[in-house]
Amino acid sequence: MLKINPSIKAATVLIGALLISFSYSALLNSIIIGVCLMLLLVSKARITSILKILIPATLAAASLFFAALMHTNGSMAEHASGSLNFGVMSYSISSFYNAVQLALRIYAYAFLGMLFALTTDAEEFIYSLMQQCRLSPKFAYGVLAAYHLLPTIQREYASIRMAYKVKGCRISPLSFKPIFSMLVNTMHWSEHVAMAMESKGFDGSTNRTYSIQMSVRWYDLCFFILFTAMIVILFLFL
Repeated sequence: MLKINPSIKAATVLIGALLISFSYSALLNSIIIGVCLMLLLVSKARITSILKILIPATLAAASLFFAALMHTNGSMAEHASGSLNFGVMSYSISSFYNAVQLALRIYAYAFLGMLFALTTDAEEFIYSLMQQCRLSPKFAYGVLAAYHLLPTIQREYASIRMAYKVKGCRISPLSFKPIFSMLVNTMHWSEHVAMAMESKGFDGSTNRTYSIQMSVRWYDLCFFILFTAMIVILFLFL
């Protein structure tokens, strides 16, 4: 997965996510989850990263599961007064299946996202968008500059909060004072980056050479065809 062209990988994941949005098969979602997990393990993705992403996905899946279980027609009994009685709630097979299907769909989307995010280099993805998808270099390099500024912004935010503490000022976690100072410095950095790019002759033209050359190879097309065909076949027959 690490060698697959990022643009082809993104197109494959987007098509897969679009197809499963029209399916109500829990088995289809389960198979997609299993395939994505297998590809992640083969690609040696970090287990800790997978678990961190699964925590919010599990919360969302659990919320949908219990909401569908309790509010599907025929899945709960009520008092004569109309209030919900959890003690006499009846779980029908159909409501339980609907709840499982919704929960598994959240996991299917989560694993499709992880399949792309945890096996794709950000710089290679931007270069692939420029070379294969004809993305404007001005926009692409702007995104790369912002991406590389993120660690600096985090350090600057921590430094500003520390400066306030040294001065004896109490700053709450939701205070906008350090955020405002951080944004001002970020604007100065972005101006310096823009001037540096212009001084190096960057004009945003597409006729330029690249330090990283991205291409579509035979195994990229094989991955796209096989993965998409698998979902289409399962979608039609399940």
